[in-house]
Amino acid sequence: MIIDTHVHLSDAKFDADRDETVKRAFDSGVTVLFEISCDPLEWDKALEFSKRDNVYISFGIHPHEAEKAKEEDFFKLESLIDGKKTIAVGEIGLDYHYDFSPRHIQREVFIRQLGIAAKHNKPVIIHCRSAYEEMITLLKKYENPPKGVIHCFSGTIDEAKVFAEMGFLLGICGPVTYPKSDKLKQVASEIPIEKLLIETDCPYLAPQKYRGQRNEPAYVTEVLRQTAELKNISFEEAARITANNAKELFLQPS
Repeated sequence: MIIDTHVHLSDAKFDADRDETVKRAFDSGVTVLFEISCDPLEWDKALEFSKRDNVYISFGIHPHEAEKAKEEDFFKLESLIDGKKTIAVGEIGLDYHYDFSPRHIQREVFIRQLGIAAKHNKPVIIHCRSAYEEMITLLKKYENPPKGVIHCFSGTIDEAKVFAEMGFLLGICGPVTYPKSDKLKQVASEIPIEKLLIETDCPYLAPQKYRGQRNEPAYVTEVLRQTAELKNISFEEAARITANNAKELFLQPS
């Protein structure tokens, strides 16, 4: 089993060939897709996509969209996350690289969604860019931090160890295949594979073999292959363990 734990297939970049993209994914050996919908304006489109077999979904308000969040979005989020195929709240978090939304609003929207996840007993999918120190400080304030994954991890090995000790998994995606990604390769090498998830974040961050192209779920095998090599285990073993990690976090009854 191979699970791509982070796709954005309802993105407009797939409007022309969404069905073909899904078929390529399943033909390549991917068995399950986690669709991540993090813009309230796109939730309904993503919900429709998630009705397909072997597709699950997560809803949240991305930090880029935080300033636009309306009160009704939070009410709708609460109704959506009780759906039978909804696995998590996300992606949510902090992005201090682009600062598309003011930082204090990002924090407010993030914390509110953490509360919604806790209320509904759902794990979280966390986006964190150029904000690891603050993210760690914020999450450490919780006596029982939420379960979840730090999506597309790009921090240091020390930060990775802190998140792992707090119980979070780390999302490994296309950049681990890049020639100069020594920091991420170190994380993928040293953090136990039981703490890793495999993801594409498509249509973004295509692995080295397809760099510069639109990313898609079939390419998650490149991420898996690199991770297996760094762990000195077989591709099949890496697929089995990371799929089990995903199932235990997102698909097991709480």
